[in-house]
Amino acid sequence: MSESEETAEKQETQEKQETVEKQETQAEETASEITEARPETAVSSEADALRAELEIQEKAVKAAQDQYLRALAEHENYKKRTQKDRAEQIKFANENLIKETLPVIDNLERAISHSNETRDFEKMVEGVVMIKKQLLAVLNKFGVRPIESLNQPFDPYQHQSVGQVEVEADVEIEDGHVAEEAQKGYFLNDRVLRPSFVLLAKKKQASTET
Repeated sequence: MSESEETAEKQETQEKQETVEKQETQAEETASEITEARPETAVSSEADALRAELEIQEKAVKAAQDQYLRALAEHENYKKRTQKDRAEQIKFANENLIKETLPVIDNLERAISHSNETRDFEKMVEGVVMIKKQLLAVLNKFGVRPIESLNQPFDPYQHQSVGQVEVEADVEIEDGHVAEEAQKGYFLNDRVLRPSFVLLAKKKQASTET
């Protein structure tokens, strides 16, 4: 082998070695770049996941707020409807009673009209008694009934005493029992609507003959 060939071979070998070293250096740099880039990629992925989770939570919170506001609005509307219904009920609570009472008023007006055409006192009294019975029947339908007081023992829950009345000793009534009604009382169902104004019996002393 000539000197020039040997020199060429050494130069080729050196170039190949330099190429290999250069490739190794590039591979190391690439590997280093990849290694350095991995944490950034991981952080970026984690940040994206957190942002996605935050968006989901924000949507859930907004949905919950919307649901709460709708429920609050529905509750307010319900309260308003309930208050309106209650006001209507109070306003027209006596409607049925009034409707039932109107025919009684009609009959009373007829009786007054007939009284101008007749002087038959007995018939007028009879008409008034019938109207009273009709009115009591209407009131009874709505739970109103008279308190039966005569000859009953005085009851402060049902009676209000306005005085005493003397009765003969042989009258079948005990002292302190109701002898007369100055004004009749009434129950509304089981409650005293108005107490009876009553006079209580006070028996006279039996006279003794000498």
